Amino acid sequence: MFTLQAESHKNVIVLRYLGDMQLPDVPQFSRQLDEHFLTPGIKQVVLDLSHVGKVDTSGLGVLVSASTKSRGHGRRLVLLMPAPHVADLLKKVEIEGFFPTFDTEEELKGYIPDTAD
Repeated sequence: MFTLQAESHKNVIVLRYLGDMQLPDVPQFSRQLDEHFLTPGIKQVVLDLSHVGKVDTSGLGVLVSASTKSRGHGRRLVLLMPAPHVADLLKKVEIEGFFPTFDTEEELKGYIPDTAD
């Protein structure tokens, strides 16, 4: 079970993921992420992973799929503050470099100034 809290900024949506990111959550998470990527005017979706509970590779698969689809539409998925166990899994499955990833909101604001609004 999870919740996505959305914050809209100019050209950017920040999604705060709260809960588990596992196989039972994948269909709903994938749909919600796709909806945010299709929002008119959005260039980047920032996904805050600091409050992710349990995570498995199917959850990470949603991130890879969403990132690939979004690039086809000229958009980008950015990861923010992955919880330590999420960062470890990204490294373990060798996809940590697939996404722009920031450890703090200050780093993110330097990279995507629109999130400072």
